[in-house]
Amino acid sequence: MQPLLRIAARNVRRNRRRSLITFSAVFLALAVVVSIRGLVNGMSDAIRESSILGQTGSLQVHRRGFLKSMNGASLELDVPTDTVFMNKIRAVPGVADATARISFGAMVNANDTTTPALFTAVDPTNEQRVCPRRFEGVSSGSTLAQAGPTSGLLTPQLAAKLGIKQGMQSTIMAGDRDGALNALDFNYVGAYGESGVALPDKKVGFVPLSVAQELLRMPEHATEVAVSLHNMDDADTIKPRLQLAVGSDYEVSTWREIAPWVDEAIAVFHHMLNLCAFIFLFVSLLGVVNTMLMSAFERTREIGMMMALGVKRKQILVLFLLEAALLGLLGGVLGAAAGGSLVAYFSHHGITFRMNNVPTPFHIRPWIDSAYLLTTLGTAVAGAILAALWPAMQASRLRPVEALTSV
Repeated sequence: MQPLLRIAARNVRRNRRRSLITFSAVFLALAVVVSIRGLVNGMSDAIRESSILGQTGSLQVHRRGFLKSMNGASLELDVPTDTVFMNKIRAVPGVADATARISFGAMVNANDTTTPALFTAVDPTNEQRVCPRRFEGVSSGSTLAQAGPTSGLLTPQLAAKLGIKQGMQSTIMAGDRDGALNALDFNYVGAYGESGVALPDKKVGFVPLSVAQELLRMPEHATEVAVSLHNMDDADTIKPRLQLAVGSDYEVSTWREIAPWVDEAIAVFHHMLNLCAFIFLFVSLLGVVNTMLMSAFERTREIGMMMALGVKRKQILVLFLLEAALLGLLGGVLGAAAGGSLVAYFSHHGITFRMNNVPTPFHIRPWIDSAYLLTTLGTAVAGAILAALWPAMQASRLRPVEALTSV
């Protein structure tokens, strides 16, 4: 085996142009596959973190039946927000903090224009601790934490519908749990989402929790409590502990149960990765087949001479496979190194961009693990050997007399 390995290495160096073609195909395929995998890994984490840190929190507490109710924003299915209940949640091991929210529909009036909107009321201080990325979607003006207690955020589409600009006053009207109508004024202090970003619901607003509790006559009550954890990956473990702490009148849900689309989006990205990896590897292996066939045809007389000198057909077969393995290994190692270096660079510097229908930006830090690099490298080498198998078999089946007389 060792003499054949030396001959294979010599043949790879001797046929530089052909070897360069095969090497380049494997190199580019591995570099692209590793880079895409690193980007998809970073995108998967970014989607998950954008949901957890920007919207849902790791866990949520609702009155039992709230999520299954026909009216998901029912004010009758409320939870207490007094100090005793909130401290009970914060005392659970693994819980970092908690914040109360109210989601409700309302009518907004300004400049003799009235339009329906969906509002979320949050505690400006606690919301920043539980979901620190919540207000990264504020494209201009102030956040609720920076403004006064009667401030409000509106999407640019809702503000345009009302004909108001930042600093102007608007009136919000909503019915409480008993159906009695109430109204409060608030100041439009910031735009949530950019005008060019298409939100799922364009008529959206945010107000302080105290404003909504007064408007809806719900002192020390809310419709949900969002919970942050010291480790986001511990949501499934801490859920039963939190459920035990809050009691059977309430239900605890993980972020996956609140936003199932997150895992679906991640699965789509991984399917795209697998498809791209297959295409690039397939194209590179076609290059290996082509160059090894060229090698077999060009070296027909050489193969005949080797057979005449006593080299066995099996050894000819192994020789061609070794050449393909060396080219696959060399191209794979350097390609994986190039792709890994690119992933490491962007992991250090980060990538930030926005997606359609998502108001908050994505902060992506690509990453790759060594197990995937080794698996991809092994696949490249094995693929190169398999791609060279047919040309190698063709070369090993040549008859010595015919090979020696070949022109």
